[in-house]
Amino acid sequence: MRRLLSGRQERARKVLPPLTGTRTAADVVVTPERALQVSAVYSCVRLLAETGSMLPVGLYQRSGGARTRLEDHPVAPLLTFQANPGLPAGEFWAQMLGWMLMRGNALAYVERSSGGMPVGLWPIAWTSVEPRRQKDTGEIVYKLTLEDDEWAPIREAGGLVRAENVLHFRSFGVGGAEGLSPIGVARQAVGTSFAATAYIGGFFSRDASPGGIVSVPGALTDAQYERLTRQWKDLHEGFDKSHRLAVLEGGSKWEHTTLSPADAQFLEVYKMTRSDIAGIFGVPPHMIGDVERSTSWGSGIEQQSLGYVIYSLMPWLTRLERTVRQLLGDPNLYVKFDPDGLLRGDTTQRYGAYAQARQWGWMSVNDIRAKEDEEPVEGGDQYLQPLNMVPAGETAPPAQRSMPGRQERAAESAESVAAEDLPAWVRRHEEAVSAFFAEQSDRVLAELGVNPGASVGEILDEARENEDLTAVLLQLARGLVAEVGASTAAALGGAFVVEETAAVLAAGAAATAANINATTAALLVTQFTVSNAPKDVLAMFERMTEARAKQLAMARVNYLSAFGAHEGAKHAGARTKTWRVWDPNPRESHAAADGQTVGIREDFTIGTHKGRWPHDYRLGVDEIAGCTCRLQFNL
Repeated sequence: MRRLLSGRQERARKVLPPLTGTRTAADVVVTPERALQVSAVYSCVRLLAETGSMLPVGLYQRSGGARTRLEDHPVAPLLTFQANPGLPAGEFWAQMLGWMLMRGNALAYVERSSGGMPVGLWPIAWTSVEPRRQKDTGEIVYKLTLEDDEWAPIREAGGLVRAENVLHFRSFGVGGAEGLSPIGVARQAVGTSFAATAYIGGFFSRDASPGGIVSVPGALTDAQYERLTRQWKDLHEGFDKSHRLAVLEGGSKWEHTTLSPADAQFLEVYKMTRSDIAGIFGVPPHMIGDVERSTSWGSGIEQQSLGYVIYSLMPWLTRLERTVRQLLGDPNLYVKFDPDGLLRGDTTQRYGAYAQARQWGWMSVNDIRAKEDEEPVEGGDQYLQPLNMVPAGETAPPAQRSMPGRQERAAESAESVAAEDLPAWVRRHEEAVSAFFAEQSDRVLAELGVNPGASVGEILDEARENEDLTAVLLQLARGLVAEVGASTAAALGGAFVVEETAAVLAAGAAATAANINATTAALLVTQFTVSNAPKDVLAMFERMTEARAKQLAMARVNYLSAFGAHEGAKHAGARTKTWRVWDPNPRESHAAADGQTVGIREDFTIGTHKGRWPHDYRLGVDEIAGCTCRLQFNL
């Protein structure tokens, strides 16, 4: 009645939201709850939900190449310890996985503090949820109508909750706001299995077929019948009287009976549906007790278990991780389930992995002891380096020769470099820009020869010029940043991955190319007001080549070297940076900033401007021109 009065009657009847019906060819109505009565379905759902919820969960921050586990983030306790006052985090994950596996969707309401920070995660049954899409904005909102046995601190009027205040975990889908229910999509196989289970139960409860028949020629009197029956029961009925000698008289014969072909085939159908249901959930059949058939999951139990983690469990965990990231509000924060938790019961395999990690240098003794919940030991933070993992002819890599181990670094800081420290790169940039100006001059003069009265816009194809110059600048930028970033990271005992800066470098090269060519176009316009004679235009480009190319090279190298050093320090795990004045007679604003220390991702305050490093364009032309300041990066 409550559903009828609230207008939810149609929704309540729709047990499997993405489907149009629940009846199957076996004349069985399949609902998620009823499907759990099929042992194969229950085994698959329980296995995936419980193995997923037992794994350690961590909240991590990505900072360049470094990954740091955050224990003090406000959201971390909700994901790792207590989802809400009445629900441990492990049970929360099991419930979310169970609902996804049964209904294709799981939802948790996000309780927030007055400051907007998540303080609780409250599971809401999907039958109490109705996604709605706003027609004017396309935004999805969720209508939550709780059942009598549900409770959540929903503050929104009418139970209409915006998407940012819920965690909607979806299974595989083909569009729309909802995921597809595995049970609903495969309801025919589940219904067949349910029918087979019910038939077998009825077979044993109602079966009247005898295990054998005693036949006699002719008719028996009542006394003869009673005597033969009593004699047979007394001698042979019961497991302790089996296989006794049977003496039959009067021409009697014993005939053993078996299952009919139809009954025997139905039992085979029951066994077959177990494998089908295991396939629906992507679970190896042997993990739900089906060991009769050969498997393609691997040649041994170890390989089959590995296949279960990779192909069965991880897709569901990845869906959980991606959805939870909306709580964090920072693209550098992420949640991760650790599948190594499944190795807790396999001591040999776990210790073998530790030995390999220790030998190849990515785990220390204390890292291993932490995994085993053991106290750290003195000197246990040292990392090993295989001596044969070095370039041919060297006894150790350059960074290793200067700093034998990351945990035993003598230096806890590193300094950035400037253009005067990189004369080769300045020369490369100057030569490349000069060559581009020379080629550009040839193109402009060729156009002038064809069309002497053309405008600058008709002569200079800025789109094409920008594309060509961007390619030149980007190639130089990658090489310079890779060199400076790697050098800075090595000085701090870390490593630098230039590929992570590719997007920034490409955008910077394109912006610089556009500025250079826009200035060239403006110079040509000025030149054309005086003369567009080929010799005068050529003289203009020659002046550009002599003076402008060098200025551009110096500015470009100064910016890229500072950027590369900054990114290399971030990748190596530097936490702060300090502004250092290099000029003996600095300008007033730079002298005031000397010694200023901020977080590695924060800005310096230089005069009335803010910037990340010397020669950062955010500081403005006045603060960049002639600047020789540098940065000190601190671990």
